[in-house]
Amino acid sequence: MIYTVTLNPAIDMSLRVSDGLMPGSINKSHGMRTYPGGKGINVSKTLKVLGKESVVCAGLCGEDGGKLFDMLKNDFEVLSIRYPSGNTRTNIKISGENGVTTDINGEGPLYDRDSVERFKALLTGRLNKGDIVVLSGSPPSGSPSGIYADLIRCFGSAEGVRVILDCAGDYLQEGLKAIPSAVKPTCEELGLNNDHDRALEEARNIVSMGISRCLISMGGEGAVFADRDQSPVYLKAMDINVCCTTGCGDAMTAGLAYAFDEEMTPEDAFRLCMALASAEAETEGTDPPLKERVTELYGGNPFCGQ
Repeated sequence: MIYTVTLNPAIDMSLRVSDGLMPGSINKSHGMRTYPGGKGINVSKTLKVLGKESVVCAGLCGEDGGKLFDMLKNDFEVLSIRYPSGNTRTNIKISGENGVTTDINGEGPLYDRDSVERFKALLTGRLNKGDIVVLSGSPPSGSPSGIYADLIRCFGSAEGVRVILDCAGDYLQEGLKAIPSAVKPTCEELGLNNDHDRALEEARNIVSMGISRCLISMGGEGAVFADRDQSPVYLKAMDINVCCTTGCGDAMTAGLAYAFDEEMTPEDAFRLCMALASAEAETEGTDPPLKERVTELYGGNPFCGQ
């Protein structure tokens, strides 16, 4: 089973503006939508498109936390982390026909150590050999910088369990030290300024630490992929019509989890991640990529059991 962990999820509100956001002006929007948000939840949405089940592990609190749970429960099994105070945040995503998306992220709950410890015990008790845990996004405000490192060591200590990390800042740097099975940082998060030569070198350094796979996303410039048994590879971004870039990195993270679970080769894993990110960029908000489009961009059928 694949478990996606979102310690600080959100209710996402997506708006479209015709010419892109114009600061200081009146902007008329259309196509407003509300849906479950958070990086791990986005990963689960994409895995569902790929025909792969996952369990959503989400930190919830307040009235809006209850609303988010209700939004999720019809599509996924949900393991909830119940924070004692605060309210689940609301994020606003404004995208224009020019392909530019502006995110306005609300405040969520404060870090609560007891809640996280209870969640660790709950999930650890469910893990079996071959399971995959995806740790994604920013944790609640006030979280210690080593929160993901601690979770990696906890879940990764179970026999045959693989942990994938997708986060930023000190959480990423501390998490790398705990040696997850795979990581998906962006060039920006690594301070590389979309320089693919430097990204190749950084990916080589990361897998040399003992991490099995590293995927460094570079937005419209493409991505770099490294496997500990092979040299890093750079691929340019696919030629597509970009609608909204939100969720593209999460689609790639889902590809890493799927590839582990299906024992795909490094080459096929990278192709799938690129196809997923490209198909995701063609969708509205954080809608998952279209199955038919993923197949077309991948150049074959990557879907399990189909």
